[in-house]
Amino acid sequence: MDQNPETTLDITQAMADELTDYLMGDKLYRQVMVQTPDGFKQPKMTIGALLENLQDLAWQRDALNDGQQAALDGIVEQVNIGRNAFSDSWEALLRRELKALLDSWRWYLDDVSRDEAARENYASESRVRTRIDLVQRALADDPQTADERKELGELDTRLKGMMQPGDYVGPAGEQAHYPRRDAWWLYGTPEEGDE
Repeated sequence: MDQNPETTLDITQAMADELTDYLMGDKLYRQVMVQTPDGFKQPKMTIGALLENLQDLAWQRDALNDGQQAALDGIVEQVNIGRNAFSDSWEALLRRELKALLDSWRWYLDDVSRDEAARENYASESRVRTRIDLVQRALADDPQTADERKELGELDTRLKGMMQPGDYVGPAGEQAHYPRRDAWWLYGTPEEGDE
């Protein structure tokens, strides 16, 4: 996690507070504004971003005090209520997010195959592939994402063809949560690929 857990908690609470309005709307991205211990933040909200924050906070639970743990439990309950009340919207927005992430990842891999600067940026760009994994797991039982799963398989095959195995490049301090066998894309960097 790149920010302190208290900041992530504040951002996640703000996202949870806006979840109903977000699910009732039709926009994939929602700008959230929140004052945190690290200053004023304006993260873009998606369901994937919310799930990622909840995952990070669950992993950091021991670093939270009792009040923060209670707040996290409240956020989880709030998110579950929203997800259950607007399940069709939840899944539709997740599907849209998966498509957007796959597009972004494909464009990045296009750049990687011909641009050294893109390859040098891999550690930060690999977050997109990590978010894809999270969103795809949230949609694991969704028959409507078969094409997206196929596309991800093709993109992974392409990346594996360029990948030079190496050290962990994922989120700092989170290596234990991303073992090589599951998150192989976080262990190495791409080399110039074939078009």
